[in-house]
Amino acid sequence: MPISYTTAVELFQGTSEMEAQRVARLCTERKYRKGATIFSKGDPSNALFIVKSGKVRILSLSDKGAETIVHILKEGAIFGELLLSEEKRAFTAVAGTDALVTVLSKGSLVELLASTPTISKNFIRLLSKRLAKVEMEFGEFGHTWSYNRLAKVLLRLCEEHGKETPEGTVIPLRLTHEDLANLIGTTRETVTTQMIRFRRMGLVKRQDRFLVVNKTRLEEFGRS
Repeated sequence: MPISYTTAVELFQGTSEMEAQRVARLCTERKYRKGATIFSKGDPSNALFIVKSGKVRILSLSDKGAETIVHILKEGAIFGELLLSEEKRAFTAVAGTDALVTVLSKGSLVELLASTPTISKNFIRLLSKRLAKVEMEFGEFGHTWSYNRLAKVLLRLCEEHGKETPEGTVIPLRLTHEDLANLIGTTRETVTTQMIRFRRMGLVKRQDRFLVVNKTRLEEFGRS
């Protein structure tokens, strides 16, 4: 875990070279194939994870096995951050692509938070930002139609993962209609209907298995 990677991660930004070296010594790395489970709901909350490369999906699974995608995480994102408040994992984490993750044990995290004010402040800020995002999304989703939710999710994916091209904003994730349905809490059939509508309106299109979004027009649609 090179120092440049350590300090590039938001959790460790602002740390000194000595502190970054200490962090590096406390961390290990694990590789996961696409589709592999990193941890499951109900597993012990014994480590914090950071995406070093690839994508990771955080899933909420109902008692009946219904799946909702809570987050799609990219490089530098932390997950499993509820380990200090929850003894068991509340969600399931799955490698969305081949992924390399950095692992920091619960004990090591507690040690760093107690001894390194910069990391402690970063951790609190990250938790606060994620909580605020969840609350805002929950509030918006509670009183909007499925097509509004789909537009908002596509714009959020553009913001988090998008790459600007002359054709529009490419979302470099292989998203199925089932995936999008899981992101907005609706059925695949509903998403298929809405995506056909969006394509006819020139809001989205497919290119090399990826979605290309006309952000300006989609934002205008969302406001309307």
